[in-house]
Amino acid sequence: MTITNGNLAEKSSDTSRLLDIRGLKVWYKTYRGNAQVVDGVDMYVNQAEKIGLVGESGCGKTTTMKMILQLLNPSQIVVPEGEILFQGRDIRKMNEKEIMEIRRSYVSMISQAPMAALNPVFSIGKQMEDIVRYSGQFPKAGRKEIREICAQAVNDVMIPDASRILDSFPHQLSGGMRQRICIAMSLVTPRQLLIADEPGTALDVTIQDQIHRLLRELVEKKGRSLIMITHSLGVARELVDRIYIMYAGNIVETAETKSLFASPLHPYTNGLIQCVPRLSGGGISAGIYGYVPDYVNPGIGCRFCSRCPDAKAICAKEKPKLRQIKPGHWVACFKYEAPSAERGEQ
Repeated sequence: MTITNGNLAEKSSDTSRLLDIRGLKVWYKTYRGNAQVVDGVDMYVNQAEKIGLVGESGCGKTTTMKMILQLLNPSQIVVPEGEILFQGRDIRKMNEKEIMEIRRSYVSMISQAPMAALNPVFSIGKQMEDIVRYSGQFPKAGRKEIREICAQAVNDVMIPDASRILDSFPHQLSGGMRQRICIAMSLVTPRQLLIADEPGTALDVTIQDQIHRLLRELVEKKGRSLIMITHSLGVARELVDRIYIMYAGNIVETAETKSLFASPLHPYTNGLIQCVPRLSGGGISAGIYGYVPDYVNPGIGCRFCSRCPDAKAICAKEKPKLRQIKPGHWVACFKYEAPSAERGEQ
């Protein structure tokens, strides 16, 4: 086993990458102090690549993605360090006009709550037409042509009778149809990156599967990049090319999907896999002991150490760095470092 020390962002500094997040930290202001929800995240997305960001609820996945679109209230957060490079330009250094251009023409996000994403007082057609009109990508399109573009997007997500749907209001549609409309809105104009924030959370399992398959097909067909936020490794296994495992604001493991499932390395990754329900008569699924740490006082060491069955003394004293164990497979865990008496390992 070959271990390569270093920083994932430094090892992946290819300027051709679509998105490159480097050392991002995001803290929420609270009455008790700053909640350190995102603690030095490194990740990247290539052109036309499907990425999974996997972890339990509250581990910082959505916060990280909202930072790409600068959707968090600046008065409620502290960003002590980090870069978010989109096509080589740091989004954090962009002015409001440039950020709006990113939102309108380059990056879109599908919310896990479609009723919160859709405006209840405007028809579906009005909302979709505004996206097309203000994207700047169809400057010569008339009202009829814009309507046709929207109808085609509705048809692409397998909803029949597009004309009736465009004239409908969000409350007149089922949960599954509203989620499909959110996908249609994200793809109605050419976008290079689509962020899907657990798009099947509120849906039954059959509709979830339809939504996930539809999303994968549309992204592949249109040559877009995808970041799928999910707490389910099963969903990620079916949809994405590469997976980032996130725990308590840290990326603890990343690898190509096949490699990750063939040889999961981090104890948290193994815990997530064991949480998957077993349908073959092997008994109930195992859980992960304990809870995520207090983000106001998370400690200086590995944030998973209080729940980790393999924890050592060093784990509570130092934060492990991401290390490449084999080509493309990185893990942040002291299990994969040589023991050192000087550092107090036991």
